[in-house]
Amino acid sequence: MVKINNLNVGLTFLLLSSIIYGSTLISASVYSQVLAGPDGQGWDTRYGVYGTALREVGTLPIILSILLGIIGLLIVVVSIRKN
Repeated sequence: MVKINNLNVGLTFLLLSSIIYGSTLISASVYSQVLAGPDGQGWDTRYGVYGTALREVGTLPIILSILLGIIGLLIVVVSIRKN
């Protein structure tokens, strides 16, 4: 049977968190160019072009990446303190 080290699980969560967060920011920046284009769909002046694009892409990936980062950090800290 394969023994999974808690440190590896925590580091994997941190890696997944950074990948999800980075992809969300990149997709929002690409979509903001569409919103601000000459025949774009328009944007909300309260949030600006990038803020509107970030809200349109969705807050779920950002919330998921923050939760994965916190869980991964806690697992890494507990694993290091255990050893």
